[in-house]
Amino acid sequence: MRTPVVLLSASAAVLTAYGYLFGQWADRHDQRFAVLDVTREWIARPLGLGEDFGPLGLMLLLVAAGYAAAAGRAPGELYPLAVLVVVAHLLPPTAGLVPLGWVPVLALAGFLLARGTALLPARYRWTGQLAQLVLALNAVALADFVPDLSAAAAFFPLFVAGQLLHANRAGLLPAWGCGLLIAAALAVVSIADRVVPELDGWWYPLAATYAMLLGAVAFLLAGPTADRIAANPVPRWLAERVWWLVPLYAAVGHPLAGLLPHPAGILVAAVGVGLLAEAGHRGSRLLFQRTKEAV
Repeated sequence: MRTPVVLLSASAAVLTAYGYLFGQWADRHDQRFAVLDVTREWIARPLGLGEDFGPLGLMLLLVAAGYAAAAGRAPGELYPLAVLVVVAHLLPPTAGLVPLGWVPVLALAGFLLARGTALLPARYRWTGQLAQLVLALNAVALADFVPDLSAAAAFFPLFVAGQLLHANRAGLLPAWGCGLLIAAALAVVSIADRVVPELDGWWYPLAATYAMLLGAVAFLLAGPTADRIAANPVPRWLAERVWWLVPLYAAVGHPLAGLLPHPAGILVAAVGVGLLAEAGHRGSRLLFQRTKEAV
């Protein structure tokens, strides 16, 4: 796993934990914490970020995933994880149990589309990435019919942006072409912000801009310091388990956080989510390897 992918994925794991495990749980239970109030008042609101950095974390993760997909890497654990999420969504007793389950499903769709784009001649590969943006725009346009699909599709341009950054770094796309297509990706997010009711008022285009800029800095300017940080076991662990951590924060973390008073409840939730993510990561990798060997 490349250094920028590790750093962005690990950052995504931390930001989404802060936003969807800590911040969202506090809001749902009418809890007030000084760290939340100060962060919201002095950092999140001045920067135009909502939901305690959770969406920014998801966007950073998708940028990293798009880059990895364009580089030919795909986490095999996305397949069993996506299947579990879809099954949970379709069964009435568990429908809505995994509110962030759409993230690995969207990423898996992105990896499959990126694999198809890789079949194009190198000099025309940008047309495949443009087609992905058009596909996302069409999904956004269905907001009146399938709002959940449109809300998820609003995040997909971040995945495409990661592919574009890889194309530029690999010498397949000039800087001006990369800039134009990234501007088109931001335009899709901006359109979604206007037409998808679930996104209204959260300033997601601004968060997307931050995520793309941070992704560009990470991939184009990474150096020895970044390599040393990425080699640390903690960021690497977070980066390798992030696809399990994100869906589990709300689905498992919230019930666990309510078992004990704060801060013990949050600590129990974090440990519980981490253990389940470790089990899911190991189990899915083993399943993917066994399936690959059998085929």
